[in-house]
Amino acid sequence: MSGSTPGLSRRGFLGTSLLFVGGVALNACTSDPTGSDSGSGDAKITLNHWYHEYGEQGTREAAMRYAADYTKANPDVAVKVTWVPGDYKTKWQSSVLTPDGPDIYEINEVTPDMVQQQQVTPLDDIIGSTKSELNEHALGALTHSGKTYGVPMIIDVMYLYYRKSLLSGASIQPPTTLTDLVAASKALTKGKTKGIFVGNDGIAGMRGVLAFSVGQQYLDGRKAVYASPEIADALTVARQLFTNNSMLLNYTTEWYQPDALISGATAISWGGMWALPALQKQIPGDFGLIPWPKHGANGKPVVILGGWSQVVNGKSKNIDAAKKYVQWLWLQNADVQKDWALSYGFHVPPRASTAASATPLQSGEAKTAVEILNQYGIRNTALWAPSVQKPYDDAVSDIIKKNADATATLTKAQQQSQQALDALPQV
Repeated sequence: MSGSTPGLSRRGFLGTSLLFVGGVALNACTSDPTGSDSGSGDAKITLNHWYHEYGEQGTREAAMRYAADYTKANPDVAVKVTWVPGDYKTKWQSSVLTPDGPDIYEINEVTPDMVQQQQVTPLDDIIGSTKSELNEHALGALTHSGKTYGVPMIIDVMYLYYRKSLLSGASIQPPTTLTDLVAASKALTKGKTKGIFVGNDGIAGMRGVLAFSVGQQYLDGRKAVYASPEIADALTVARQLFTNNSMLLNYTTEWYQPDALISGATAISWGGMWALPALQKQIPGDFGLIPWPKHGANGKPVVILGGWSQVVNGKSKNIDAAKKYVQWLWLQNADVQKDWALSYGFHVPPRASTAASATPLQSGEAKTAVEILNQYGIRNTALWAPSVQKPYDDAVSDIIKKNADATATLTKAQQQSQQALDALPQV
């Protein structure tokens, strides 16, 4: 369900708005993502709550139930749950430009433009003491100048999965360095099985981890810093996965689905925590998971985290009421948080105490996944905006696929990223 990977899970479009008045759901089917006015009954305030397309069975009903429960406890507040069809990002971006936009909506990260244009409002007052329990990297994608503009709903984590039988059959241990990963992938490439799958383009699963795996960052505040000798070397070594015929390319499904690992088309695969239930069902006992391996003298293993967060529209006419609803949903109500993260998909609740008390995360591969997240999880800050990231992504593609000079290509890209950073609003 990570926002950085379109087409993941919870993806069924319903195009329906539901208004809760006194705990009763009033249907308003429509193709308009803002829904239709079902009337507010005796409620003094109506909150419009947008969700993007979730496809797992039960999510729509869960969102409706949460809203109804809140209205039962707070009869003065009606909540209209809106399922947004089509291109969610484009629709929320256009909707928040109008006075009739959603009061509460989902995002993956808060960009400086969103702050400048009052598409979000600070939520530090409702986060309060719970901040110490929330993953710092999840909050980093929502924070500017010390102010936090969103509350994480779920944490998605990306790992390397491997088939135990294929590795043991080749007398190979799970790799702990990038060099080991290259060697293992080559040795595991036999017959119809490729050594590794990181995405059909051969890049997707690598581009976001390589700087972190050498112990460095992509950004240092508002400064792009990824054109380093160590990151250039990591990209050069990673290119071997592309050139030594060990990488699975153009598979029938993408990396965020575990099909390639389950079918044996690959021995090692980049994937998300959401894939655990399918792997446990299809190849029980025959898979493990590890972080992306370290590279170089100062390197460290890494897993990338992502996920959805909720924000309050800074132009809402009901900011205080919207804040209280978000606080109730995602900070105070542990049952809701566990239900949303684990009953319809497989994700980590953002509050540490909530995750620790979630039974499905207390044993087996799930426990290992959470332990790896807590030890090695990381994410870029909110300044890693699309305009800043694109030069880097293009550089990685040129280095991996076209054998471009790593140092020169990264240096040029870093200059372009810096220009994009400088163009972002100071907020």
